[in-house]
Amino acid sequence: MVVSTPHDDSEKSLTRRLPTAELTVDQHGTITRWSGAARSLVGFTASEMRGEPVTRLLSPRVDASGEDADTTAPVLVHGKDGRTQACHVRIRPADDVAGGWAVTLTPVAAGEHGDRVGSAVLGTLFTQAPSSLCVYDCDLRLRQFNPAAQGMQGVFGPRSLGLMPHEVWPDSNSKEFEVRMRQVLKSGIPVLGFDKRGRPPDDPEHEHVFANSIFRLEDAQGRVLGLATTAVEITEQRVAEERIALLADASAVVGTSLSVVETGQQLADVTVPRFADAATVDVHAPVLAGEEPDPSDSDLRRVGLRYGGGDDRQRRRPRFPYPISMTEHVDAPYRSEVHIPADDGEPLYRSTSGSRPVPCLVAPMKARGSVVGAVTFYRLRPGSSFSDFDSLTARDLASRAALSIDNARRYVREHNAAQALQHQMLRRRTTGQSAVTTSHYFTPASAGAHWFDVIPVSGARVAFVLGETTEAGLSGAAFIGRLGAAVHTLASLDLAADEVLARLDTLVTQMAGPEDDAPRHANVSPAAEIRCLYGVYDPVSGRLSVAVAGHVPPAVAEPGERFRTLPMLVGKPLGTDERHFVGADFDLSDGSVIAFHTPALGPGTPTARDDRTPEWLTGVRGPAAGTPLDELRDTVLASSPDVGHTPSGEILLLARTRRLDDDQVHTWDLPSDPAIVATARSLVQRQLAVWGLEEAGFVTELVVSELVTNAIRHAEGPVRLRVIRDRQALICEVSDASTTAPHLRYARTGDEGGRGLFLVAQLTQRWGTRFSDSAKPSGPNRTRRHRHDLSPALMGSCGRPSWSTGRGAGSGPYRAAARAPCGRLRRPGEHGPHCPVGRGAALYAAGGIRRR
Repeated sequence: MVVSTPHDDSEKSLTRRLPTAELTVDQHGTITRWSGAARSLVGFTASEMRGEPVTRLLSPRVDASGEDADTTAPVLVHGKDGRTQACHVRIRPADDVAGGWAVTLTPVAAGEHGDRVGSAVLGTLFTQAPSSLCVYDCDLRLRQFNPAAQGMQGVFGPRSLGLMPHEVWPDSNSKEFEVRMRQVLKSGIPVLGFDKRGRPPDDPEHEHVFANSIFRLEDAQGRVLGLATTAVEITEQRVAEERIALLADASAVVGTSLSVVETGQQLADVTVPRFADAATVDVHAPVLAGEEPDPSDSDLRRVGLRYGGGDDRQRRRPRFPYPISMTEHVDAPYRSEVHIPADDGEPLYRSTSGSRPVPCLVAPMKARGSVVGAVTFYRLRPGSSFSDFDSLTARDLASRAALSIDNARRYVREHNAAQALQHQMLRRRTTGQSAVTTSHYFTPASAGAHWFDVIPVSGARVAFVLGETTEAGLSGAAFIGRLGAAVHTLASLDLAADEVLARLDTLVTQMAGPEDDAPRHANVSPAAEIRCLYGVYDPVSGRLSVAVAGHVPPAVAEPGERFRTLPMLVGKPLGTDERHFVGADFDLSDGSVIAFHTPALGPGTPTARDDRTPEWLTGVRGPAAGTPLDELRDTVLASSPDVGHTPSGEILLLARTRRLDDDQVHTWDLPSDPAIVATARSLVQRQLAVWGLEEAGFVTELVVSELVTNAIRHAEGPVRLRVIRDRQALICEVSDASTTAPHLRYARTGDEGGRGLFLVAQLTQRWGTRFSDSAKPSGPNRTRRHRHDLSPALMGSCGRPSWSTGRGAGSGPYRAAARAPCGRLRRPGEHGPHCPVGRGAALYAAGGIRRR
């Protein structure tokens, strides 16, 4: 077929200039209608062509039926100016002329050129294109592929024709690829950038990734012929992206815990199966205890293990040995091959050499110049290995994990020191008090610091203190240590409970300092909260005096009754703007149980907690008389919502009260008369005889003489003398109506007086003063001027004169010697029990003072 080409240089412009022409032909082949588009196509006007045979348009030079089988084969139309135009002819029955035909002429110059270009492009793609091109039929069977596809690591070959994708490349995600292909066949919407990954036949040791695009093929009539796919290898790009994502995830996950074991397990979890089939994390043994690692020591501890086998293989999980040569490879990862036990039947020791060879990559974890351990990666597929790029990735993972593990090690060291410090601040023994019997439960806090104490105070009383701070670590433990020492000092001053908290509040404010000051070591943070409870129980009166600063109030259970919270006002935590603390007094019956509770303060616990006693504690019934407190403690803990695990930082202190019997306490009201001193000595001497403590009479008479004399000489109003026989000491108290307290003086060698309290302090275990609100006729305020705990056994251990109480161990009768002013030592009462002389030299002798 000969086709005449238009003389226009631009085929695209020709197509725009020559639109589709339409004309109508009757049953005789005569043109009856001629459109304007037909005039533009061939140049003839409507008047020239109307009535003419249609054959006049055909060029007589060639048969334009063409070689193609297309029913719209091009014909040559003869124009008025003599040129010819290749056109497609479409003929259909005319609507306006009976028996006529509607003829449509379409220029085909641009279309024919497009067909030729399309054929050339298609041929080039199948012969020269660098990207893979495959054609599949509607059954997803491969029909054609180009040489570039044949070069895809041996995936496509001559035997691939007629196979489905999962048959062509079994070791890949071809099943998922076929699902996408069927979606494109159904919808016609192309799929771009599908990652097809697997291990090709020519490189089974490594995974390759190809970016695939899927298109549907249609003919001119829109019938679906099949699919075409293109593929480009992007293995290096995808591996780089995945490793960057892996390192980012590792940075976000590893190190979120301050536990060495949890940090090691986080590293293993984040790398399997994304980087390896299995991973182990091992650290030097001292790291677990918070100590510095010793690289020369081969004693390793496993803190992380992850195996990526399936469920069927999980029952026979392989065991992985500890890395070797840690002292030789400390700077960079190294690749090796180890033999692991094949199944659980083969034991694993540090020197075990199994029968299954697998490649491994060992990366030392080095932080701050020290190797804390190593992470080992395994690939268990046959023929798999690690590349240089894998070594770089392992190095980055190990370095990030090493810093997190070293931070956890430092935290463990500080945490252990803080817990040890909290343990050291606890009393080794809280039992043995005459006023109460106690039982406690205490676990050091992981967040913040807690402490409690049971302190014996004057008058056979006992003080309870519980405190906590949100300041964590060593600073928190050191801070509560300073508070504990301050509480002991304040307790020895016999201050009221609310006054103790007020002075502690002042101390906390001074220790915290202004907020704009630079932080100082062992100082509490200004943002930390300090809660405290202080109470004193008096076994003589059975009264409990309590003051609370932000702490949970105590609960009390009468014998056989349930615990009830003591109604009292709870002040703000120490160190806040509100510095007002109100104490409360409660009269308790003998055998009551007081429960002091400090709830656990975890990392997620808010600082402003409920200051009410928990319901689970108030629901416990108090034990019957004689039931051990340890059993009650276990019952209370069993009712706690934390049962089943040990909450960190929780304190439970139980104290069973005890009232002193009437025969253990004797009180005498004496007039303010110097002659009454001898009477006071006689009263005490007779009471000691009743108690069987005659051998303690010498020291007691000296103390009573000095205290009563001081009260008469330096105070006003009647004097009250009280003697208490405690389980561990004999307590002598003298009170008067004065509002001032005596102070100990240190007399010079030539002074004639001022040695009374000093000598008394030397003879007794403790002495001090306190203010009391007891009423008496002479005035509402009474000052307990002196109280002295006589502990002969303790004085004997210090090398001072000793007396036997008759109930405890003593070292025999008085045997001190000193030169008295008159040259001879007189014993008290040498000239009778009412003799007022002869005691000064004895006081000098008892104090170990020699006069010239």
